[in-house]
Amino acid sequence: MKLIHILVLVVLTAMLSVGGTFLIMEKNYAKEESERAENGLVSNSKESEEDKKEKFVSIVDTSGMGWETPLFSQKIDVWKSGDEPFVYSLVEDVIQQMSHQKIVAKSKEGSIMITPERIDILIQMVEENKDLYEHHETYLDILNRWKKGDFSTVDDDHNLLMVMQKSKLPEGLATGIASKEQEINYIFRVFAKEVSEVFGSSEIE
Repeated sequence: MKLIHILVLVVLTAMLSVGGTFLIMEKNYAKEESERAENGLVSNSKESEEDKKEKFVSIVDTSGMGWETPLFSQKIDVWKSGDEPFVYSLVEDVIQQMSHQKIVAKSKEGSIMITPERIDILIQMVEENKDLYEHHETYLDILNRWKKGDFSTVDDDHNLLMVMQKSKLPEGLATGIASKEQEINYIFRVFAKEVSEVFGSSEIE
């Protein structure tokens, strides 16, 4: 009987010894990796585009100074291929709110700052989900022109989207295209950002 107890004790001791050794090795490895990262020895060159997109931080001003529509803006900024796409009415509303930066109107309901990245994300979303959007050709026509920096018909784009949405008030219709100075002022007032240049041109070539 004593022999069995001794054998059990020896086996348990061996198991604890092996387990302890592995635990120490794992801690040492983690410590080494941490030190290498701190010293800049770990290369990030192999970071995938998906990882970069995952780490993308929204440019929406959260200081309380700006008036950008944060919910929609952040939804665009973090959207990835394969995520659930926006419903068609939200796509229309988002594009229309982006156009507010470049138009003249009596009233503007919501605003989203135009960036090349956001245009690219919306184009990707619409192209990947054409079967969900009855008016996908209209969305892509507008977005592809904007991608090229062509905002020469942005007032018409805005009004077309308003008509498609139906529920918008008539005083929100664009009556013209903002000048560069008006747009810079709008970006400062609404998005709390100081810029000297704006993305794209409103001039007809």
